[in-house]
Amino acid sequence: MKILSMDKAVFRRRILRVNVLLGLVVFITAFILMINGDYSNLAERKAADSIYNTIALGGILYAVVSWMFCVMSKPFWFPTKK
Repeated sequence: MKILSMDKAVFRRRILRVNVLLGLVVFITAFILMINGDYSNLAERKAADSIYNTIALGGILYAVVSWMFCVMSKPFWFPTKK
């Protein structure tokens, strides 16, 4: 990775932070739908909950990976202060 100019580095960091927020929004949405779901029988509830669990897990994993990339790549992108 090359060191970027300050404007480009800040822009990339903002994009990564937006990705973290998007992952958290997906997680929260799936969690709320899981709690507030209106099901007519137990089979429907189990099927929907497994889908919501998968979506929620994917959202939280996406947020964590984006956050880790944001934290780990910071020293490579930002110019050093001399």
